Amino acid sequence: MGDDRRGLTRREFLKVGVTVAALAAASPFLRLAGSVGSAEDGDEKRVYYEFFDITNDKDRLQYYEALGLVVEKDGKKYLANPLIPDKPLAYTKPAWQDAFPLLPPGATDDFYRRCIRCGLCYSACNYMGYNAIRLGGFRDGQRRLGTPIVDKQWLYPCTLCMECTIVCPTGALAEIPKEEARMGVAMIDPDLCWAWNSGDCKSCAKACPFGSEVFEFYFNEWGVHTKVKPDKCKGCGLCVPACPINGAAIHVLPRDVYEERAKNYKNTGMSYEEYLKLIIHTERADPAKATIRSQINTDYIQNIRGYIEEKIQTSLGTPSVKTGRKGGSRV
Repeated sequence: MGDDRRGLTRREFLKVGVTVAALAAASPFLRLAGSVGSAEDGDEKRVYYEFFDITNDKDRLQYYEALGLVVEKDGKKYLANPLIPDKPLAYTKPAWQDAFPLLPPGATDDFYRRCIRCGLCYSACNYMGYNAIRLGGFRDGQRRLGTPIVDKQWLYPCTLCMECTIVCPTGALAEIPKEEARMGVAMIDPDLCWAWNSGDCKSCAKACPFGSEVFEFYFNEWGVHTKVKPDKCKGCGLCVPACPINGAAIHVLPRDVYEERAKNYKNTGMSYEEYLKLIIHTERADPAKATIRSQINTDYIQNIRGYIEEKIQTSLGTPSVKTGRKGGSRV
């Protein structure tokens, strides 16, 4: 875009930005905007998954009790994880219940010292029509008050246009190539992902501007098993609204939260990598058990969580930049 933005010179844009930012920071909505959690709050305080509750589902209960796949916990009956029968099968909660306040791309290590809360990044992002950035309100804490926050990626992912880094006057958001962005890390729930449960879906990888550089695939009769390379992911979140599962099977996490979850994934006592390997090993060594796992997860995806079939992409092709305006079902 250079220094000209829809007919405005850079100086005129900055003047407009200061005015818009001041109004945004003063608005009651932003002052009351609730914090959706942060790495600083400690991920251990958050239960980010939910169980397949069949307590009052007579038909499912009878069927799965006959298979020995029911676990009782806290007075309720849940479907057991076929791979770990003594634990309930857990699914990552919808994206709006598992969101974190991320910083825009280019944020420096000393971002909060450099940021002067001018709001120009917010103005640029919203002026361009992406709406990925909001300004922190009082409930986001004193440290984040007036600073840019990206936390509704199921609706407004970052497009990596990098305009926010161009207008930042202090270098708090450094002007870097989009390839160097590190906002967070996307994590796929293999129990909730269509591609890990007998489906051919590459929607997340197709939406990603970097495609196979960030995603890797393992193909077999149980699906196109898709995995994010954590050291390559930019954390933009374009994959989130692209996911056909309601609430998305892929969420972007702060890097420290990603690492914490990966150590003991869904409280299974296994790391994320170990859990993925267990799924693949079971598919190779015990097809009957793998079939039951896929059957249960497909039931949950189709009948409990729901999905949008039109969003399923079976080929990579050329990724398209999406603002997320149509990607979510929740504001």
